[in-house]
Amino acid sequence: FNPLLIVPGNERGVVLATRLSHELGLLGNSIDNLDAMTLKNEMHKRLAQRGLRSIKGKVIHCLDEALEYYDSENLKEVVIKPTYSAGSASVRICLNRDEMIDSINHLFDNVNYYGDEIDELLIQERINGTEYIVNTVTHKGIHRVTLIWKYNKVRTSEGAIVYDSCETVNELGLGEAGMVEYAYKVADALEIQYGPVHGEYMIDENGPVLIEVNCRPCGGSMPAEFLDRISGQHETDSILDSYLKPNCFYGELNKGYND
Repeated sequence: FNPLLIVPGNERGVVLATRLSHELGLLGNSIDNLDAMTLKNEMHKRLAQRGLRSIKGKVIHCLDEALEYYDSENLKEVVIKPTYSAGSASVRICLNRDEMIDSINHLFDNVNYYGDEIDELLIQERINGTEYIVNTVTHKGIHRVTLIWKYNKVRTSEGAIVYDSCETVNELGLGEAGMVEYAYKVADALEIQYGPVHGEYMIDENGPVLIEVNCRPCGGSMPAEFLDRISGQHETDSILDSYLKPNCFYGELNKGYND
């Protein structure tokens, strides 16, 4: 087919698209960074290596490992999630040790978003704050924001997460501007050179911190016409500009963030 680009449409396609782009010599991101781009534990390890704020956590393969880590770190509220998944599937917020035990026992008998059996989990300290989505595109290592969302989630009695509402951030407050600067540093740490990053962040009393990055377009099922009206540009156009049309990319970048 002699493709010009290979761009992932969802999280499952990030590894394949990156490898194909590498094999075919197309514009894309380095396969050397794939673990940090896709595995939730590895992206935080990369941030820590680069001196950026990250969330303390550990990959565990059984309940005993989780209990040892929980007790040794004097944790209270924690988040349990698969190292590779999407859509908040199999994510649990645990308010105490007993809830963590119940969640781990349940999740090790479960599957991730893609139907794969879960054989390892990431346990992290819980960060309490306001949660955001920061969507960016990148051209030759230069990043620009396409859209920012602030959203609310509801915790079920089992500790699972239900999305309640999303609202666009139309003007950047001081903390939100700092979050964007931090998001750019996260993209630098992951050595993102081209294309979209759908990042999830939290702002608490200590400032912004990454929840996770997803190196593909933002998901969801909202009509394209609705999103285009909000962001002023079709998301596909923004992504293609970041690869192929630097003049358009920098033109949008120089406008600043203003919905």
